Amino acid sequence: MSQLNKEIQYVQNPAFGAYIIWNFVRGYYSNNSSFVPFPLLFVVLPIIFREDLVEQINGTQKASGLRQFSNKFLSTKILKNDVISQVHVSSSNMKNLTLTSIRVSIYASLISLDYENALVFPISTTERKNEPKNILKLGKASEKLGYWCSQLTLHEVSQIMKVRF
Repeated sequence: MSQLNKEIQYVQNPAFGAYIIWNFVRGYYSNNSSFVPFPLLFVVLPIIFREDLVEQINGTQKASGLRQFSNKFLSTKILKNDVISQVHVSSSNMKNLTLTSIRVSIYASLISLDYENALVFPISTTERKNEPKNILKLGKASEKLGYWCSQLTLHEVSQIMKVRF
């Protein structure tokens, strides 16, 4: 295994993915105590595991929303429209990691799944502050992404992020 593959596995592992997904669910739930549609969880890791996307999430105010975040990639300052269009392919590539991360987060009692309606909700909403700064930064970005998605329908999220559910 090459050094790059080892480093990717250190960062993109199911335990860390569970933490990221839990923060997304917490952020989604923070808006009107809404439960997360299960398919939406598959876009979280491909977005949060990209440094350029996380920088733009952290650089976008929470009140601005997902459209403002997505529109930033069309501006002449950034001009990376292809980054958004790659989220769908990345979601497909990270499907197994996402499923394993969801399994870990359920096993760790971070989230629960309403199987009949395919909805996910947090078991705990208490923010954890003892993790290293870089991990907290990614958790905050995931939480903000969840909040933004809670304000939209699945169809709107699919249009903005150019993904299919």
